Amino acid sequence: MTRPSVTEEETLESLGPYFFIQRKAGHRLTNDSIALSDFASSSLTENDTVIDLGTATGAIALLLAWKSNAKSITGVEIERAAIDAASRNVEANGLDERVKLINADYRGLPAMFPEGSFSAVVSNPPYTKTGTGRVSPDKERAVGRSEVMGGLSDLLKVSRHLAGKSGKIFYVFPASRLSEMMEEASLIGFNVRRLRLLRSAPGKKASVFLVELGCEGGVELEEVVLT
Repeated sequence: MTRPSVTEEETLESLGPYFFIQRKAGHRLTNDSIALSDFASSSLTENDTVIDLGTATGAIALLLAWKSNAKSITGVEIERAAIDAASRNVEANGLDERVKLINADYRGLPAMFPEGSFSAVVSNPPYTKTGTGRVSPDKERAVGRSEVMGGLSDLLKVSRHLAGKSGKIFYVFPASRLSEMMEEASLIGFNVRRLRLLRSAPGKKASVFLVELGCEGGVELEEVVLT
């Protein structure tokens, strides 16, 4: 590992055992990404090949490299500045052999990879549905927070192609979109394997849910109160 240098537009922090560069003006690491990495890593083995859709500066890729034994992790990000920071994070932490990065629109991945190329798909996608809410004037933040580069249906279809019939798909989403997720997932043949609701305190409504989807299996309901 080599401590990386950063510019005035960046911060250097610790992410578990790793150095982690973040862009001050870009989409930054949230607790939701940390929760997603915990949720997914518990189901991953040393045989898994993972692809992270919308990896930004590579936080989830680094977290999965730390917390799981997954064989390989591929991060996909459309924003050039974000993928440049992700590349520096991978290099600084000596993860070049295990973590690969692709600068691309995830919607084009089915043309790049055969069906079932990965055993697991993870994503902390934009939460704001197209046509609702305010879109940030900062392009990188807009892409990270709003569905300006593809909506839930696009995400599910691409995930289905990448994971094939036997793969696992892990997402984190606001609880307000749970029914939409369930409906859209069923349309393309996904079952809910695990569903975890996150509450900020006992008695509070769930603010976020974590879901594992797949073409086989039943539902396992989990509930966690954040502290």
